[in-house]
Amino acid sequence: MGHEIKTVGLIFTRKKIERSGFIGLEDYAIKRDIRIIHIDLSIPIEQQGRLDLIVHKMTDLVAKIERGDTEAKILFDRFTKYRQANPHVIIIDEWINIEKVLDRMLLYHHTQVCAKDTIDQQPLFYVPKSIALDSIKDWNDKIDIAFPVMCKRRTACSSTEAHQMTLIPSPKCMTQVGKYIKNDSVMLQEFIQHDGVIVKVYVADGRISASTRPSFKNLDHSGDVVHFDSQTLPKSFETNITLSDDLDKVFLVSDPSHIHKHKEALMDNNKLQKIADSLHRQLGLTFFGFDVLLQSKTNAYYVVDVNYFPSFKAVDNFHSMFVDILEKRLYIQK
Repeated sequence: MGHEIKTVGLIFTRKKIERSGFIGLEDYAIKRDIRIIHIDLSIPIEQQGRLDLIVHKMTDLVAKIERGDTEAKILFDRFTKYRQANPHVIIIDEWINIEKVLDRMLLYHHTQVCAKDTIDQQPLFYVPKSIALDSIKDWNDKIDIAFPVMCKRRTACSSTEAHQMTLIPSPKCMTQVGKYIKNDSVMLQEFIQHDGVIVKVYVADGRISASTRPSFKNLDHSGDVVHFDSQTLPKSFETNITLSDDLDKVFLVSDPSHIHKHKEALMDNNKLQKIADSLHRQLGLTFFGFDVLLQSKTNAYYVVDVNYFPSFKAVDNFHSMFVDILEKRLYIQK
């Protein structure tokens, strides 16, 4: 004790509250003189009490605005006007920084900047070559990209479409993609062979937590396209999730050879920390996650995605970590 009680408002959907590791946070935080409230954007924020700090994730609102939802725009504008009228309220994170990861091609350029950093005179990490198409119909065989490729929508907002992706083994399969993606802008990203193991890294104000998950097997140019929702993929190697037949062929569902243990032994936490620090400097985000692939044979580090405020549910001591960050902003950085 010793500090006056500060009030922190959260702007998250109920689903994200449950997924993000916030359950039980209010009880923990009040013991450290921080009152947590959940802001309702359907009513004026000024009517919900005095606030010292706001933590938010409104990417779902932006996704709705992009689809023409006028109600979502009213809610987002309410936050923006409150922000302008109350500059003393600390915001985590500033929208100008969040926007850097909401367009996958813009994010690609930001990660390319970070990839110029070095460690022991070698690149800190690599970024798979990516190209943008205004529509999948703009594809032609003269485009310089190596297959297989992963096709993702350019928008990375919290929408169902943003999580739907298509694995394309060869150029001749490009004609099959139109049935999954109509006229949306897309990004084609070269597929990095990585032995079916992906490294998920969670960053909270510079502190990292890393773990491995199942991913795609090493692929050749055979087979058909595989369309999937990245949010429904298995999150552990000890799972009973049944995959579709086409996904089951290319995804490392079980790992009897313990490849993920081998990859974990190769993981260099010092390097992952340096990557996190580089991304933080470039993006200016407090809470984010990034995906790393350790390339087959070379074990080169490839950063393939960055997300704003992923679920920290599996991160040990997240409540303590989160409140530490709030205290730092409230009492030290004011």
